[in-house]
Amino acid sequence: MTATATQTKAARGSKSWIVVLAACIGMVVVAYNTTAVMTVLPEVKASLDLDAQTLQWVMNIYMLSAAVAIAAMGRFADIFGAMRIFGIALGAFTLGSLAIAFAFDAVVILAGRVFQGLGCAGIMSTSVALVTLATPEDKRSQALGLWSGAMAFGFAIGPLVGGALADAISWRAIFILDIPLLAAAVLVAWWIERRGLVPRLIQPGTKIDYWGIVFLVTALGAFVYGLTSGEMNGWISAWTLSLFALAALAGAAFVYRERRAADPLVYGSFFRHPSYVAATFGMFLTGAMLIGVLFFLNLFIQAPGGLDFTVFQAGVALLPFTLAMGAVSVTVPRLLPPAGFRFAVTIGMLMLAVGFCLLHGTNDQTPYRDLWWKLVILGTGIGLGFSLLPRAGLKELADKNAGQGAGIINTFLFVGLSIGIAAGSIVAAEIRHVHIGPVLEKLMPGASDLKPVEITLLHGSTTEVDQTLKQFPAESAGEIRAAIVEVLDDAFAGVTELMMILGLIGCVLCFFLLRAHQAKPETSRGATGPPR
Repeated sequence: MTATATQTKAARGSKSWIVVLAACIGMVVVAYNTTAVMTVLPEVKASLDLDAQTLQWVMNIYMLSAAVAIAAMGRFADIFGAMRIFGIALGAFTLGSLAIAFAFDAVVILAGRVFQGLGCAGIMSTSVALVTLATPEDKRSQALGLWSGAMAFGFAIGPLVGGALADAISWRAIFILDIPLLAAAVLVAWWIERRGLVPRLIQPGTKIDYWGIVFLVTALGAFVYGLTSGEMNGWISAWTLSLFALAALAGAAFVYRERRAADPLVYGSFFRHPSYVAATFGMFLTGAMLIGVLFFLNLFIQAPGGLDFTVFQAGVALLPFTLAMGAVSVTVPRLLPPAGFRFAVTIGMLMLAVGFCLLHGTNDQTPYRDLWWKLVILGTGIGLGFSLLPRAGLKELADKNAGQGAGIINTFLFVGLSIGIAAGSIVAAEIRHVHIGPVLEKLMPGASDLKPVEITLLHGSTTEVDQTLKQFPAESAGEIRAAIVEVLDDAFAGVTELMMILGLIGCVLCFFLLRAHQAKPETSRGATGPPR
């Protein structure tokens, strides 16, 4: 190596921490925003007068946008460069935050969440690649550790900061805070691009599987929409069955397309490895169970019929969970050798099943001292899954496939988050219908069809519920309100049962499919493609 080349490498290495800074800022904002938004959902619902289905889609549309985009972002980085895609993703997330901060109806807030989901996908897909490309090999582990720590830090502070901002100012302040942070990251990214601190490894021959993207969006969107609307429209209604049929057709078309595409979004050959199957479906289950805490428990502890916490109190209450999750995610991978992944992940899934079992009896009389240590158990289980499952799965793949393999694992995670919201909401709604139906029949004897009234009371916005209750005498309306509140304990118990079952499935899946680490195929040695 010449003296000039050595000096150039040293100069680049000395400035590589600027790249790490930009990547960490992006991840802190994405992680913080994800958990903060879940904490303030009751405030958003009340402020914009959203019904239950629209509230679910505030999260679902974000998760689905990210799930689909993550699968393709690595390809876009190959064509346009990782740094450019990172900058565009920061801009998209900023635009989404700006739209939501000033949104006064559901359409604008949902559109903003789409932009945030696309930005999240771009930031997650390219930030690791940027850190890897920019840092010298001897500093790479330290840099990637900082990146992981930034993500864990964002997840941990999200509920606390989000709750504090919502109580002190407004839930909109969460998204306003995003803007200066992301603007700083955009400026740093622009400076990095101008200085050429990140090698631009562009692969001109790379193709984007656009048809695969279309089929995947259609399949996931139709399926999740069918789940969220089935309760209101009827599970065997023509509309619901049409959505599920469309999802099945689009899913079949996606599989057909991916088997024949020259450069598919998803390589079916990856799923020949048992550990990779465990990693993808394990992350799906982990995402769904994460929703059990950050979405359903959060709603329960803020509900008048639950623990009736303020938004800030809810953020503080979730700290044992987020701190345990963050601490485990950062420390365990450094301490545990690959041979111990199977045991640790299996124990993590078992801890999740046990944690939700312990939460099963939670009601409006449960003191917080009986709750916090259960959240530590759940946070530890989630942290073990988040940190070890991707590593266990990617060890089965050749180095050149690591980026694509990681993208698929992240796609399964975000799909799990979305399905977790939909499935848990179905369980809670069915339990509430079972309890509320008899109350309405007693108060409205002889009524021909109580279903529309029941649906409005359980799924409508605050305004719609109030208007419906005006049809009843004051005493009857009070009895209905009391019944709606009282059934919250049973509805949350139903969700914990679902999550407990998912934890047991994950435990069995990881125990039987995760394998001891084996050497990668020789054909993978020396691969130089950047991780996506």
